[in-house]
This record gives sequence, C-alpha cells and structure tokens, in this order.
Amino acid sequence: MADSAPQALKHAVELIRRVSPTPEDGGCQDYIESVLAALGFQRTRVDAGGVINSIYTRNGEIAGTLAYAGHTDVVPTGPEDQWPHPPFAAVVENGILHGRGAQDMKAGIACWMAAVEQCLGAADPQLPTLQLLITSDEEGESIDGTVRLVEYMQQQGNLPDGVIVGEPSSAQQVGDTVRRGRRGVVHVYLNIAGKQGHSAYPQDADNAIHHAVNAMHAILNIDWGQPAADFPPTSCQFTQIRSGEGASNVIPGQAGAFADIRYNPGLDFEQIRQRIEDACALSAVVDADIRHEAAAFYTPDGPLLDLVCRSIKKTCGIETHRDTGGGTSDGRFLAAAGIPVVELGLSNDTIHQIGERVAVSELDDLTRIYTDIIQNFEGPTCP
Repeated sequence: MADSAPQALKHAVELIRRVSPTPEDGGCQDYIESVLAALGFQRTRVDAGGVINSIYTRNGEIAGTLAYAGHTDVVPTGPEDQWPHPPFAAVVENGILHGRGAQDMKAGIACWMAAVEQCLGAADPQLPTLQLLITSDEEGESIDGTVRLVEYMQQQGNLPDGVIVGEPSSAQQVGDTVRRGRRGVVHVYLNIAGKQGHSAYPQDADNAIHHAVNAMHAILNIDWGQPAADFPPTSCQFTQIRSGEGASNVIPGQAGAFADIRYNPGLDFEQIRQRIEDACALSAVVDADIRHEAAAFYTPDGPLLDLVCRSIKKTCGIETHRDTGGGTSDGRFLAAAGIPVVELGLSNDTIHQIGERVAVSELDDLTRIYTDIIQNFEGPTCP
C-alpha cells in the first residue's frame, strides 16, 4: 500500500486552518464535501439550532453500511500567545503537526478521508455503503448535533450496521486502546437557603455554607454499590462551590455547589437520583437539581469490535485494550439507536491543551487501520 500520510496530512492541514470553535464549523464540512463528491459521495445536511450537520453517503457494491462519526468543532484555544505556533496555522515541524484539532479530532477525520481515497483508488473496489456523520456540536451542548443525525436516519430507516467514532482513543501508540463504551453522566446542582447574619451572632443566622458542607459530605459518602464489569466504578467530583456576601464578618444566607458524577452502568439514573435525594434529605434547606446528562453505553464482543482489533493487529502488530474509560462522546447517541459503536482515533495526550499536536506518523498508522476496516467490513453479520 502506498504511503497514506501525505493525503491524510493534507486534509488535516486544510481542516485545522478552518477556524471552528464550537459550535462553528468554519467551512470544514464544505471542504469534506469537495473531497468526497469526487469519490461519489452525496451530502445531506441536517442542520439544527444553528449547528451544521452532514451525512456523506456513497452506495456500496456489497451489502452493509459502515459509518464514521466525527466533529469539526474544537474547544477554545486559550491564550494564543502561549502556543508554540498559531493554533490554526497547522504548522508541521520536525514531524509534528501543531494546531487546535490535531488530535481532537480534525486529523482523525482526515485519516478516514484518506482511507476512503485509498479504498476507492483500487481497481474494481468492492466496498459496503460508506457514510460520514459529521457535526459541529460535539464540544458544546451536544443537543443539535449527532443526536439530530440519528433522528434523521431513524426517520429515513437507514441506520448503519456499525459505526467507528474517531475520538482520540489511543494512549502511547495508535491502536493501543479503543473505547467499547462509556460511563454515563449525572450533574447535581445544590442550592442552599440559609439566613444571613453577623458572624459574631451565629444564633441569629443560619449558615448556608455549613449546610452545603454537610450535604456535600453526605453525597460523597454514598455507597454506589457493586459496579458492572468492564467499567470503572462510579465517581463523584464536586467542581464548583459558590457562597459569600462580600464581607468577612457576614454569615452567608445562600450557597451552591455543583457535582459531576460519572456513573457505572451497574446503576441507572433513577437509582442515582434517589440516593442523592436521600442524602440531601438530611437538611430541609438543601434543594438538589439532578440532571441526567448522558447515558452509559457498551458494545459487547462481536463482529465490529473484533474486526477493529484484528485490523490494528494486522497493521500495527499490537494487541488492543478494549476500554470503557474517559469522558463522554457522541457515541452514546448512536449506541442508543442500537448500533454497534467502537471509538478508535489518534493519541490523546494533548487534547484540549495549549499546544495541541500529533505526530505525522500517527496519521499514516491510523489511515492504514481505517483502510483495513473499510475493506473487511461485513455489515449484515454485525448485530
């Protein structure tokens, strides 16, 4: 097979140079269309809420549909003067591609595009129907992006047989880790109403901070029970606390706190909600707003996951860890529709950081893996 890095790198540079802080697309999806149209892909736009969403489809020569899901939006850059190169310049230096989206995940999309070009460049290609499902709302609210694409495909009755999500899954080497699932997410907003007063006369006040501390302590000591296998245990982290009246001698009458819970699917949302409410019931002044932000999902061993791991072994010579860690991804929307989902992408050691970057050699590795997956996908056998 010819070296695939030049094409993948070309596409990655083009995408990174299009400025697209979430939920902006910056013309990225138009560029993808310009490349794929020449390969026989048709673009369907499913825009919603100001978010650009696209389905690029090429009908195959054999049965089955394989989709690739990704996003063109990126997180904010932070202070640009702290970057070694301008974040949207896509500078290549000493074999390293620098820029926002280099790992998460414009270069991943570029690798899939290069893989498609490789596959369709063969004589008489025999491929499944191929789709690219691209949104510009993954790094933001995720309410008008991939979820709208799934709704549209369900309405049309054309859900794919399997999906590769291009999130940066790898740790030390491309392909060393894939995500077969993710924990779910519950957010807890605590609001505490006390009574303001002078700190020298606490008998005449009701300290909202003290109630907040007690409620937080009770939540942190919840027994989440036995975790489901193959997943990290449930974790609860308080990441925000607010209170104070602006003077050191004033007992605050209001307080608030925010907890981010990543739950193991040994629990469901209703069980989590009930345990939090029971913990907060120790104080009548604590109100808990509990929101289910993301459902857990899991792809069991089967044809898609096995194919991905075989392709990694064939092209890179390594065994793959089938993981369920990390944060959330749009894979949850696809899995909820009953589609087998595997997340496979570049390394993730600089995602969301100042100075995000990726080795150009990784682009070639990932493109070769993607190419093998496309060429050997058998859709009808995937549950």
